Amino acid sequence: MFREADPVAMQGSSPASPASLPAPGMKMALYVLLLMSLISLIGSYDRYLVGILVESIKHDLKVSDGQVGLLTGLGFALVYSLLAVPVARLSDGGRRVPVLALALMLWSIMTALCGAAAGFPMLLLARMGVGVGEAGCVPTTQAILSDHFPERWRATAIAIATVASGIGLMLAGVCGGWVADHWGWRAAFLAGAIPGPLLAWLLWATLRKPVARKASLDAPALPMTMRQAVGTLLGVRSLRLIYLGYALATMAAYATIGWVPAFLMRSQGLSASQVGASYGSINGIAMIVALFAGGLLGDMLGRRDRRWVVWQMAGCFILACPVTIAFLMAHDLRMVLWLAVPMTLLAMGSGSTVYATIQDLAGPRLRATGSALFLLFFNLAGVGIGPSLVGWLSDALHGRFGGDALRMALVGISLTYVLGGLIMLCALTSIRQDMAQAGQRGARPIG
Repeated sequence: MFREADPVAMQGSSPASPASLPAPGMKMALYVLLLMSLISLIGSYDRYLVGILVESIKHDLKVSDGQVGLLTGLGFALVYSLLAVPVARLSDGGRRVPVLALALMLWSIMTALCGAAAGFPMLLLARMGVGVGEAGCVPTTQAILSDHFPERWRATAIAIATVASGIGLMLAGVCGGWVADHWGWRAAFLAGAIPGPLLAWLLWATLRKPVARKASLDAPALPMTMRQAVGTLLGVRSLRLIYLGYALATMAAYATIGWVPAFLMRSQGLSASQVGASYGSINGIAMIVALFAGGLLGDMLGRRDRRWVVWQMAGCFILACPVTIAFLMAHDLRMVLWLAVPMTLLAMGSGSTVYATIQDLAGPRLRATGSALFLLFFNLAGVGIGPSLVGWLSDALHGRFGGDALRMALVGISLTYVLGGLIMLCALTSIRQDMAQAGQRGARPIG
């Protein structure tokens, strides 16, 4: 079994280079980063696989766009969002590895059950089960990474794991589409379930020993209930605005992720494997670049002035709106694929930055809960309501627009990019003060 890193030694080391970490701690940190990245990749693959399978599921199970919207959106996101915060509090109680291993096993089993579903009700229940399992993924992987990396390397480590999730989304389109065309949509779900149990065993076998926490903070931690922790975080003005603005903007981003494969199959006459090989590859590569480059840009801008981080996040979303509408209204396939690049770069350009910003604003004692609370808003509105609303709008507009109903529904939801970006800009007046006070958040008053 690997030796655990010494967080005290890591915190005291120079942030100038990775070589400044103690050798055992560095090796362990890099191993944990690799393992958390693989888990993030598998989680993203299983989460977004249904997007490339929409048309096959519709034709096989005879379901409407509104029902598909439940599969890609609210059916998954509702349970994911509601469970994210309590699972994060459980994880913060010193049970991070068991929580993550159990979650990984659960969502893998439920992914396999998606492939075995005999009808829409069973498929929806299995999809909700995937959401239950994946509620333990992002907050717990970020907390485990934070345990093993010092502050200066923490944002980079989280950015790398986030990039891995972008790779998972790309593979869901490319590999999932290919498997679906050759062996059917059920086989695509079954293939996605295979790696999870292997990674869960590896996680449990090598990281069972808890990591010692550094206790030398400015003030001792204040024992808090979940309600107190959530109240403390929502009392921070910048966090409230980022939570709300990002959730609204990602209604458009994740509606696009969930519905564009089906949109291209209908508007361009492509098969699932063709969409995966063309749009899926382009979208995945652009997402990886956006997450990694956006994280680096956010770190660079944040060192100059914390307000620039807000400008980056809001600006990306506001500019994404007209580019997305141009993508949806284009009819030439080559133009569509060219426009997919800036559309994805802008929509995902703040994905790593927002996680690092929330970690900083939440403070060291509420970091995992701050991330989970963000996921509550983000998944409920962005991943849940966004794709579901597009499905319902598509059904409602079919009588007027016919085959263009899905196109018009996606154009309408794109306007939430601007609304969310404008709300995030309101955080410009408070973010520097809120950042300065983050270190004492959740601390017991001295004396």
